[in-house]
Order: sequence, then structure tokens, then C-alpha cells
Amino acid sequence: MTAFMHDVARAALPVAIGLLTCAAAAAAVLWTRFDDTQAQRLARQYLEALSTWCLVALATHTLALGAAGEASVLSLVLPLALGAAAVLLRTAIESGTRPAAAEPVKRRAATPPDATHAPPAAPAAAHPAAPLWADPADDESATRSGLWSRA
Repeated sequence: MTAFMHDVARAALPVAIGLLTCAAAAAAVLWTRFDDTQAQRLARQYLEALSTWCLVALATHTLALGAAGEASVLSLVLPLALGAAAVLLRTAIESGTRPAAAEPVKRRAATPPDATHAPPAAPAAAHPAAPLWADPADDESATRSGLWSRA
């Protein structure tokens, strides 16, 4: 059991570091007010989850170190520092950028919808009472476009 917990502790730390790196990237997008509204929305949406899962991975690492009998003051310094960074990222974003992050959404809602993004019109049926498989043969010669077209 000790060897298993050692392996769990070794595997959880890189995961926590990766999650913290992704959370820091999301925070950087919000702090720099990146021009892309989709990037702003995604960063705002996933920052909390990334920092939470980072804390979960750090807790797993710390508990596995304790269960393996390898916990010492030096081995707990890195997880505690990473956990503090995850908490600081989360609290700094929640307190600092909420009002500014809501501003691009207001601009987007005030603009009229673009006609190019309208849903495509449904094709008119040749015979409304005919079954779906009763399409005329001349539709086969129509040029197809899309993923499965052979054009």
C-alpha cells in the first residue's frame, strides 16, 4: 500500500502543476483584457474550475505523501505554495475583474444580430404529402457541399 501511495503522490503533483498553469493562463487572459470575447468568456468560465481541481490534486498529493509515510516539512512546502497560488488566482480574479468582464457582454447585446449568422432556411418539399424517401431523381445531380460531399 505504501508503494501505491508513493505512486499516487508522484502522479498528482504534475497534474496539479498543469492545472495551475492553465489557471494562470486563464487569469492572464482576464487581466490583460484580451480582445477576443470568446477567450474572455472561456477564461472566466473555467478559471474557478481549474483552480478548484488544482487544489484537489494538491490535496491528493499531500494525503498520499502522508499515507506513504514520506511527509516532511520540505515535501509539504511545494504543495502549500502551489495551493496558495491557486487560491490567490481565484480570489484576485473574483474581486478584481468581475465589473470589467461584464462590459464586453453589454456591448455584444447592444449590437444587432448579423444576417450572415441566421439559421439556414428549411428546404421546400416538392410534394408535402410524399414520404421523405420519395425525392425526385434530379436532386442527385445537384452540387453538394459539406463534410461528406464528393465535390
